[in-house]
Amino acid sequence: MKTTDALYVYGVVPKGTSPDIFANVGAEVELVEGGELAAIASRVPLAEFGEEALEANLKDPAWLEQKVNEHNAILAACVGVTTVLPFRFAAVYRDDDQVRRMLSERPELVDTLARLEGAVELGVKALLDPEALRARLAHARGLDPEVGSGRAYMMWKQLERELDEEVRSFAASCAEASHERLAAAAVDACVNPAQHPTVAGGEMLLNGAYLVRSDGDGEFRAALRQLQARYADDGVTYELTGPWPPYNFVGEEEAA
Repeated sequence: MKTTDALYVYGVVPKGTSPDIFANVGAEVELVEGGELAAIASRVPLAEFGEEALEANLKDPAWLEQKVNEHNAILAACVGVTTVLPFRFAAVYRDDDQVRRMLSERPELVDTLARLEGAVELGVKALLDPEALRARLAHARGLDPEVGSGRAYMMWKQLERELDEEVRSFAASCAEASHERLAAAAVDACVNPAQHPTVAGGEMLLNGAYLVRSDGDGEFRAALRQLQARYADDGVTYELTGPWPPYNFVGEEEAA
C-alpha cells in the first residue's frame, strides 16, 4: 500500500463475511480480518483523510454530506445479511497491520457482535396534531368554538390555558406509554432528542430507537399497530423507519 494511502474503517463484521455484499455500494470495499472479526475498510488518500486535511474537510458541508452518505450506505449493505458493529465516521488507520492490531486488542467487539446478532435497529417517530387533540378535549367538555353561543366561546377562551396543560400532559404520558410498549417488544431501546417541528413535520412526541431481532419483528410491528389504534383519535401518528445498522446500540468506546 502506498504511504500516501490510509485505511478508512466503517465498522466490524464477523470473520468470513463475504465481500460480495458490498458489490453495489459505489465504493471499493475490502475486509481486513483479524481473529474472529473483519473490519470493513476502504483505501483512502491521506491528502483527503490525513489529520490536517480531515480537520479542514470536516468544515466543508458538501464534502461531509457526501462522505457521511457513503459511510452509511456501506453499513446499510450489511443489514439483514450479516451482523455489523458500526464505527463512528472517519475512523482512519495507517495500514492493514494497524487495523489487525486494533481488532486483536479489542476483544469486547466480539461480545458486542454476539449481542447484536440477528438484530436490526428500527426507528419510531410519534407526531402529535395539537389542534386535533385540543378540539377533541374541548368536545369532551361539550364546547365547540366554531359553533354555538357567545357564552360558549367565552368559556372556550377561559379554558384555553387549561386545555394547553392537558395537551402537554397527554403528550408526556403518550410518549412514555408508547416507548414502554415498544421497548417491551424489543431487545433494547433508547429515546433520542425530539426533532424540531420544521424537520419532523409536526410536534414530535417520541424519537425512539429499538433493537429488534428478526424473530421479534412481528411482535414489534403488532405493538406499533396497537398504539396507532389507541391514539389515532387523539391526533397521534406513528412513523416506522429502518431497518438500520444498530447505531444507537453501540457504545462510544465500541464505535471508536
